[in-house]
Amino acid sequence: MSEGESTLVDKSESSSFEDLASAAAHEIEEAKLAEAAATDKEKSSEQKQDEWQDLLGSGALLKKILKSGDESKGLRPQRGDICKISYDLKIRDSNHIVEKRDQLKIYLGDNELLQGLELALTLMYKGEECLLQIAPRFGYGETGLKPGESLGLIGEAESPKYEGPVIEPDTWLEAKLELHDWDDEPEHDTLPIAERMEIGIRRRTRGNWWYGRGEATLAVQLYRRALDVLDESEGGISDPTPSGDLTPISDALHALLDERLRVHNNMAAAQLKAGAYDAALQAVTRVLSCQPQNAKALYRKSRILSAMGRNSEALEAARAAAAAAPDDLGARREVQRCEQRTTKDKQSERTLAKRMLGTTKEPSSASAPDKKPNRAKMFVWGSLLISLLVGVASVLVYRYKMQAH
Repeated sequence: MSEGESTLVDKSESSSFEDLASAAAHEIEEAKLAEAAATDKEKSSEQKQDEWQDLLGSGALLKKILKSGDESKGLRPQRGDICKISYDLKIRDSNHIVEKRDQLKIYLGDNELLQGLELALTLMYKGEECLLQIAPRFGYGETGLKPGESLGLIGEAESPKYEGPVIEPDTWLEAKLELHDWDDEPEHDTLPIAERMEIGIRRRTRGNWWYGRGEATLAVQLYRRALDVLDESEGGISDPTPSGDLTPISDALHALLDERLRVHNNMAAAQLKAGAYDAALQAVTRVLSCQPQNAKALYRKSRILSAMGRNSEALEAARAAAAAAPDDLGARREVQRCEQRTTKDKQSERTLAKRMLGTTKEPSSASAPDKKPNRAKMFVWGSLLISLLVGVASVLVYRYKMQAH
C-alpha cells in the first residue's frame, strides 16, 4: 500500500470514530438532561409542599399542599361534578373550629360551600390534601357570622347554629381540605323522584341561607339548580287548566310539584331583592298559575309590581293576598302602602290634567302678591291718586273760568 492510500484509510477510520464518539456524547448529554429534569421535578414538588401558592394572584386565596394528588392524567373536577371531600374550617391564627365535615358529598359549582373552598377544589387533584388561607370576601364576607346564626350546612335538615367568637367582616379563615374523589353528575331523568326531591330541598335550603345573608345572586343560582332537578314534564305533571286545577297525579309527583312551586316563590323574592323585576314577576306568575290563592305569592307579586311602578295592579294583588290570609299583618300593611301610593298617583294625574288643560296657573315666587301691601307701595299709589285728583280739579277750574267769560 502506498503512502497516499494509507492516508486515505486513516481519514476514513478517524471519521467513523468521531461519529461514534459524537453519538455517545449526545446520548450521555440527553441522559444528564433527563436526570436534571427529574431532579428539578422532585425539587419543585418539595417546594410546592413547603411554600404557599397564590391561587388567584391577588393574595386572597393561598394554598399549601400537604399531600400531593394523582397528577398522572392531569384531571381535576369540573363544575357540576359530585365531589367527595373532607374539611376543617377555623378562624385563622386560632384553634376554634367553625365547621368540620368528613366524607361529604357536594355538587361543585352549586355554592354549597364557601367560595374559597369551591375555588380551591377546582385546582386540586384526586387524593390531594392542602391547607388554605381564605380572605373574608371568599369566606363569610361583609356580613360575617355571629353566635346563634345558622351555619347553613348542606345535607342537614336543620342546620346547627354557630357557637364561637364573632367572625367579623375582616376575619380570615383557614381550612384543611382533602379531595377524595369525584364523579360526573347523572342525568336528572334517570334519578328516582325521592332522590330528586332530596337534591332539590338541599339546594333550596342552601339558597335560603344565602338569601338570609343578603347574597341574593347566589341564592338565585341555587334556586335555578333546584328547579333543574325538580322539573318534571314527562312523569305526569301537566299545565294547569284555566281554573288552576291540575289533572290527577301520584302523591310523589304532587309533592315534587309543591317543592318546585316553593322554589319559584323563593326565587321571586331573591330576584326582587336583586332588582330583576321582570324575572321575579315571571317566577311568581308560575306559582299563581297553579295556586291562584297562594298568599305568599300574591304578596310578593304586589311588592314586585310596586317596584315596577305599577301601583294600581300592586294594590289589586295586595288585596287578594290579604283576602287569602286575613290574619297576616304583613299583607294588611302592604294594602295600606299600596293604597297610599295609588292615592298619590291619582292626585298627580289630576294635577297634570289641569296643567294640560290650562285650568291652573303655576305659582311664581316673583309674581306672588303680598297679603298686606307694604308702606312703599301705599305711598306710590297715594301719590298717583293725589296727582289724578289735582289734574281733575285743574280741568274743572279752567272750564268754570271759560264759562264766566
